[in-house]
Amino acid sequence: MGGFIIKGILRLCVVCALMMPFSNVQANYSLASIIDGQIFADHSAVMLIIEPKTGSIVFANKSAAKFYGYSISQLQAMKIQQINIFTEQQVAQERKAALNKGQNYFVFKHQLASGETRTVSVYSAPFELDNRRLLFSVIHDISSQRTLEKELWHYQENLEELVAIQTQEIEQKRFGQFILSLISIILLTGLLAILTLLATRLRTAKRSAQKDSATLKAIFNGIDDLLIFTDNKHTILNANRMAAQKLTDIETLKGNNIHTYMNNVSSIGQLDNECQFSGMKGVFWGEVNVTTVTDEADKKIGEIHLIRDITQKLKIRQQQRLASTVFSATNEGILVSDNTNKIQAINSAFTQITGYQEDDVLGETPAILNSGRHKPSVFKALYENLKNSGHWEGEVWNRRKDGSIYPCWLNISVVFDEEKQIEMYVALFNDISLRKQSEQEMWLQTNFDTLTGLANRYHYNNKLDQEMIRASAENTRLAICFIDLDRFKSVNDTLGHNSGDMLLLEAANRLKACMREVDTVARLGGDEFALLLPGINNLSDIERLAKKSLKALSSAFKIGDQDVFVSGSMGVTIYPDDGVERKILLRNADSAMYQAKEQGRNCFEFFTHGLHEQVKARSKLGNALHKALKNNEFTVYFQPIISIDKKTIGCEALLRWHNPELGQISPAEFIPICEELGLIVEIGEWVLREACKEASQWCSQFNGNFFVTVNFSSVQFVRRDIAKLVKNVLHEYQLSPECLTLEITETLLADNSPNILQQLQAIRALGVGLAIDDFGTGYSSLSYLKRFPLSKLKIDREFIKDLPDEHEDCAMVGAIISMASNLHLEVVAEGVETDAQRAYLAALNCDYIQGFLYSKPLPKDEFDHYLKTFFEQ
Repeated sequence: MGGFIIKGILRLCVVCALMMPFSNVQANYSLASIIDGQIFADHSAVMLIIEPKTGSIVFANKSAAKFYGYSISQLQAMKIQQINIFTEQQVAQERKAALNKGQNYFVFKHQLASGETRTVSVYSAPFELDNRRLLFSVIHDISSQRTLEKELWHYQENLEELVAIQTQEIEQKRFGQFILSLISIILLTGLLAILTLLATRLRTAKRSAQKDSATLKAIFNGIDDLLIFTDNKHTILNANRMAAQKLTDIETLKGNNIHTYMNNVSSIGQLDNECQFSGMKGVFWGEVNVTTVTDEADKKIGEIHLIRDITQKLKIRQQQRLASTVFSATNEGILVSDNTNKIQAINSAFTQITGYQEDDVLGETPAILNSGRHKPSVFKALYENLKNSGHWEGEVWNRRKDGSIYPCWLNISVVFDEEKQIEMYVALFNDISLRKQSEQEMWLQTNFDTLTGLANRYHYNNKLDQEMIRASAENTRLAICFIDLDRFKSVNDTLGHNSGDMLLLEAANRLKACMREVDTVARLGGDEFALLLPGINNLSDIERLAKKSLKALSSAFKIGDQDVFVSGSMGVTIYPDDGVERKILLRNADSAMYQAKEQGRNCFEFFTHGLHEQVKARSKLGNALHKALKNNEFTVYFQPIISIDKKTIGCEALLRWHNPELGQISPAEFIPICEELGLIVEIGEWVLREACKEASQWCSQFNGNFFVTVNFSSVQFVRRDIAKLVKNVLHEYQLSPECLTLEITETLLADNSPNILQQLQAIRALGVGLAIDDFGTGYSSLSYLKRFPLSKLKIDREFIKDLPDEHEDCAMVGAIISMASNLHLEVVAEGVETDAQRAYLAALNCDYIQGFLYSKPLPKDEFDHYLKTFFEQ
């Protein structure tokens, strides 16, 4: 009887000990589906997540690694079969035994990394993660409990055996009953002590379980999404703190159907649905993920609803849809490229504008649109600006697929990532051809006269301002001319305004035909025109253009079947001589124009009195020159040219002009006018004849030991066959060709005309010498000395006057003489006035000397006397 009582007490204690971990595991099981990363990893309980089909360990926390002696990465590379030493049959028997006993945990033998074997209780609960079914297992080490149980059963068996022996002995020997009772009491006292120790250990395990429960509860409430646990009828059993904040407090939630908080109940029960919820702070959208919770028999006991607030996500999605709609529907071309500038996307407007389809440009760079109009430096600066500021806009020219070029307004923005690195470029552009065309039309209307197409007053004034700035910077002159058509009003009144417009149009065309490309012709209004002549420093050029313009206007105009005659009165003013302000210059030109009208019209007047007098003087010289040759006003003077050893003498024939009214006139004044008027051809021929006639006598008188040089203008070579002329003159005066030298300028050689070269070669073929005058002051080029058949060089007086003191001139003269000697050319030094100059030139082996040292230019009679004296010495 005593043994039966003791056995019952022992069994009751063992059952109580086993129930405590069961309650702990049950708590873990109810919260298994809400465990997330960091909490799982740091939890004190040994936790594994296992793939049920393969037994692969998917996740293991730090406690598992510490318990088994493997690292987390080693555990996650293993299967549970490598740890559980039970065979498949033993595992099946254990599961069957647990099912028969109504247990929701299993007892296995697990082997640690050290080889040590531990008895463990394993609670496993199924759950789904990313549509993958897994087992969440919590492992408790019950080796010490099992050892204690074995010791208890061992004590119980020994006690029962002892009781049996004692009973038999009592039955056999009743006298030992007292001793047996005493022993029983002692054993019972020891058992009670053991049970007290076991109860203490169980209380410690309970406190640990409560701590784990609090930790899991903190995890449950710490999740940012809404977690709601319901039964099979969708009644809310529990919820986390976020659910209470979004919907209502937990106590109010409990007992309510979760559908009462959803506005679209029809989709409930499906995974990953977007539902609208009514909460404490208004309506919000949530993404619902429903997970079924089952017991150990795989029987559904409820659901866990994971609700993520996606209100902001939906707004972003709506903005993306809006952006996509704008991207597709906008009239602006859009191009998106990555950080290497490879095109990733285009819209339909891009195709409409450029002609490129998506397949044509994806993977290419925007350089496929390059028109070639912009320098690489432009795009380099563009991308540098994008890198610094993230935005650029401006006008560029692009090329379509068909090769046509068009202007577009380009707007580029840079998208940066979180690290402020360029992620992509977004370019928007539109074709502005029509706008440019409209702007051009507006610009034409603003700046040009609609009837004649000439610049109007506005454009003329702007152009005048620009040219004044340029003239000031370049130190040049600028001519402003006003022209008023004479008798235009009578044409309008007689023939009508249409005829007047036709006349104005023709007058505009004639004026344009008279001008240079750099000149501007404008119609200021009515019959008033204006000319802008930049870069003109010579009055002769202004005079020539003025005369040309007035002559064009004075020719007959064909209006219908009638010839109409008008003329022009022109006023001219000069910048900066007459003023430096536009207002003053325009006023001056207008005043000069009215002066021209007062002078009888069909003429021009300069505003500046001094310049006007110069023009009058030039005109007077021109008129006098036309009569000078006929009136025998020209004379030929001769200046000696003597060899350095004074054994040979020659002369240069120089033209002089004395007019009865104007007096003695310098060749520097009248020779350019002769060339401009074309009189130089006739006058030059006269000089040649006079020089050859006198030279023929001197050569005969001094046995051919004499020569004469005659200057020739480039105009003469253009208008006459000089070789033929020279041949005829030599024959006419019986002058030996060796006694004649023609002096030409570098301007003639610079013309580089085949005709000029042929004439010079023909002259040299006659035996006549060719000298290049003023060598080194004009377009000097060594190629002249090679290409043209020259016989002499004349060093200009500018290089002689400072000899021998000026070192640069000494070096220049020495170089010319040395070069000429090597090329077998004779050298004549002009402008020699001192013995020091002659001595220096003699030291350099200069061939001939010409200058006031020997004589100034002399008339024929005086030079004749000079020659006789020279040869007598």
